[in-house]
Amino acid sequence: MIQKYAYLFLSLGISTSGICQELHKHFEASKSSADKVSLNITTKAGKSFINAVESDKPVVVFGGNENDFASSTFKIESEGKTQSIQAKLACKEHAGDNFTEAIASNIFGGSKADNDLWQVNLSEDISFNLDLNYLVGSSQIDLSNLSIERLKIKSGSADVFVKYSNQQANAVAMDTFFIKVNMGTIDVEDLDLASAKEIIAEVGFGSINLDCGNHWKMNSHINASVGAGSMVITLPKNDVPVLVKLNDSPLCHVKMGKSFQKVGHNAYGNDAYRNDKTNSIEFSLDVGMGSISFVDK
Repeated sequence: MIQKYAYLFLSLGISTSGICQELHKHFEASKSSADKVSLNITTKAGKSFINAVESDKPVVVFGGNENDFASSTFKIESEGKTQSIQAKLACKEHAGDNFTEAIASNIFGGSKADNDLWQVNLSEDISFNLDLNYLVGSSQIDLSNLSIERLKIKSGSADVFVKYSNQQANAVAMDTFFIKVNMGTIDVEDLDLASAKEIIAEVGFGSINLDCGNHWKMNSHINASVGAGSMVITLPKNDVPVLVKLNDSPLCHVKMGKSFQKVGHNAYGNDAYRNDKTNSIEFSLDVGMGSISFVDK
């Protein structure tokens, strides 16, 4: 029997008060012979949440609106051992919004936005490629207990928060961790737990905050670019080797960590890097008119 609704208790911001929201099931992907799911999600407005669950259903989507008031579309395809799922999540109020209209609706929409809420449950028992796109609104993405082989997150003017709440590392090695923000913000906590070989971060006019965590156990390359926005990178502990290669302009602002010294042309290494390059983080930075700051733990 399909469950019609669920209750989600959310803690928003720094408030200690919870919100009890009735959620209605909009979609579920049935168990299949696939060993990987390629999931593409697009939301135009509202609040969305992604969490791991113990379930034989790879993907289940709940919404704050009843199905009659939603304008979501879902598409499933299978190719070999990969199941591809495309989900465009929207209530009828925002279904036809373009970027400008979505921002205006987000600012002046009032209490109606409370029902534009999405909860996406992902199974702990299967690997995922995630392609997540948020126009406006906010999203909290908890990657704990998930197996993510590839992650892509794009924000138009949305505020996106990525975390590993139980401090458990990604169950598989991640090929690429990609984040891009236009006018919004993306905050990433404990980036080390992603176990990503290649990390790409792009900022237009918004901001990205990368917390590299405390335990970096592999060689990784972080390619970051900033147009007119800002990026703050919180470095791991001093025993993790870090190399920064910089391509800047006279209009930008770059703040290095305390232990960094020049080791080559537009290249800077911390104390640990100058002693041992094993399991290092290499940054390649391209800065236009914006700013990049490195912060020590």
